[in-house]
Amino acid sequence: MMNQETLRKLTEMKMVAMVELYQQQSQNKDYRAMDFDDRFNLLVDYEYDRRKSNRLERLIKQATFEIQRQPLKTLNTIQIAD
Repeated sequence: MMNQETLRKLTEMKMVAMVELYQQQSQNKDYRAMDFDDRFNLLVDYEYDRRKSNRLERLIKQATFEIQRQPLKTLNTIQIAD
């Protein structure tokens, strides 16, 4: 079992998703039957996907789309230029 110091280091390195999934795995008996490589792959994939998702959400929030500024009632009247 991973000790608290290792979990703290992962958190410090901003690998929070990996810590989160590891803690979930440690509470689920089904994961204990998996070999190290399979579990490690799951942890890395989860961290990677979380980072990509967070980046996409951040970029969407930073983007300034004209349609976001339009009131909902006028959305159907917006003309797209050819």
